[in-house]
Amino acid sequence: MVTVNPCNLRWARNAAKLSVADAAKKLGLSSSGKSTAVEKLASMERGARLPTQSQLSKMANAYRVPVVTFYLETEPRKSYLGEDYRTLPQKSDDEVANAHLAILLSNVVARQSITRDLLVDEDAEPLEFVSSATSQMGVEQVANTIVQTLGFNLHEYRRRPSQPTNAFNYLRNRIQSTGIFLLLMSDLGHPQSTTIPVSVFRGFALADEIAPYIVINRKDNKRAQSFTALHEVAHLWLGASGITGIVDETSASLEQFCNRVAGNILLPRHELQELSSLHEDSFERALERLTTFANSRNLSRAMVAYNLKLEDHISQPMWYEINERLLRDHAAREKQEKEKRELDRALGKNTPIDANVVRRNSLGAPLLELARRSVASGTLTPTRASTLLGVNPRKVRTFLHPERLRRET
Repeated sequence: MVTVNPCNLRWARNAAKLSVADAAKKLGLSSSGKSTAVEKLASMERGARLPTQSQLSKMANAYRVPVVTFYLETEPRKSYLGEDYRTLPQKSDDEVANAHLAILLSNVVARQSITRDLLVDEDAEPLEFVSSATSQMGVEQVANTIVQTLGFNLHEYRRRPSQPTNAFNYLRNRIQSTGIFLLLMSDLGHPQSTTIPVSVFRGFALADEIAPYIVINRKDNKRAQSFTALHEVAHLWLGASGITGIVDETSASLEQFCNRVAGNILLPRHELQELSSLHEDSFERALERLTTFANSRNLSRAMVAYNLKLEDHISQPMWYEINERLLRDHAAREKQEKEKRELDRALGKNTPIDANVVRRNSLGAPLLELARRSVASGTLTPTRASTLLGVNPRKVRTFLHPERLRRET
């Protein structure tokens, strides 16, 4: 029987920056003749007292974590997956968001474990490309093997420059066709309170020869997601798991190598000559040229700026300045979109979003198909399927087969 891990009750409270007294008050615990509210919570965190389901639900809301956190065998940690590769020019020190990322990592590891078991049951062959490369092979050779394995066509990727979503979907399909599972995730199931910003993570890779996983932050823009996806693919080729961001000169050489591989695939070096004089322009003019260049190729401006820095076409300070502007622009757009959603909601204009449609897209077609096969054959129970898919066990079948629900209604 799975029981609550008292250590994780304490960890979640500390992550939410609440004292025992403040948490007891927030949870609505009452004092009695035998013990005070503070003593009751303290005893739960020692394992001397078992919290009720109602109390666990209140803790999840108060601490902004999913209930599953309290059942993990060990407390979530940021470093257990390998090296922390996030190195944005201004690395995030958001403790709550980092705690949410740790939980997300734990949840994805659990999903990958189930996926691996299911594929082993189907006698799936190991994927030869995982851990097949080393940095000593050189950027170009690793990039070429990735392109050949994915069947990636740069012209096809750029075919609709004004539609980055289509370009990303094309790339995602090529990646998934190799046996890699690519998920889009940015929160713990509570978008309003547990969204993990791009400044905390852009993506991460979990290397495994049977069930390699890539997770991309769904909140990032599609052009940036494409670069991150290929960056994570390079991690799988190297057999390296970790969390990814944009690097500076102080970052690990492996991280920079993966960035160079992704850049080599999406942006041939000779094309950067078009922007070799960028440093001579005013900042606003340089940003305008950079934007036109990036948009025409379905690339993120940050990715192009990074590659310009690598090729010494712009200086380190200019790269920092460009990234600062891009982050401010991103924050301003998010604020405008939020205000528009709130206004539409107040005016009754908002179109309801089907959460299941979003979740299916986030999981990706290969994972959904594996779940359908496994549930149908009986090798995947509704309970394990709920962990894999992130849905209620009673809703697994309708989630996997929405067409049946439509026919019934």
